[in-house]
Amino acid sequence: MEKNFWSSVRTIDCLSVSYVRLQKTQNHQVCPVEEAALDLKEELKTALSPMKEKLERFIKVKKQCEKTANYIRSQAQRTERQVKAEFEKLHQFLQHEEEARLAALREEEEQKSRRMKEKIENITRQVSTLSDKITAIEKAMHTEDISFLKTYRNIKERAQCTLQDPELLSGALIDVAKHLGNLEYRVWEKMLE
Repeated sequence: MEKNFWSSVRTIDCLSVSYVRLQKTQNHQVCPVEEAALDLKEELKTALSPMKEKLERFIKVKKQCEKTANYIRSQAQRTERQVKAEFEKLHQFLQHEEEARLAALREEEEQKSRRMKEKIENITRQVSTLSDKITAIEKAMHTEDISFLKTYRNIKERAQCTLQDPELLSGALIDVAKHLGNLEYRVWEKMLE
């Protein structure tokens, strides 16, 4: 049996005593207000039941969403810590690589500087020797002719330079390509080991 609300305001006055119940056949049936209210309350209880079930589903899904949101937060924090740890390892690795490569560069600089210093010292000695010979020969050339002629053979022998021409050291400069060539690739390869 389907129950309907009244159709006009005038009917409300009648309801204080009784309630008109409409049936599908449009036959009107009058019943006491208490019974009508009870019937309508039962009807609303029945209508509320699916709403309450839906509310429970919403609450359940909300709790799951809140739980997921909390998990997302903790997951992001944990992942952030892991990312930072991985980058810290990379920083340490790169720092170590930088130190090793700079040490190799300094070692090469020291070796080549030492060799160049030795070469400069050797050339300085040869310059001094040649300068002394030239000065002595020029001095002998300005002596009296008889004295010059007596010492000529000796002076001529001294004028013969037995020193080899100076040469630049091969590989004297820093091998920049060794230190910088494909640096990123070589470091990356080493990182993969």
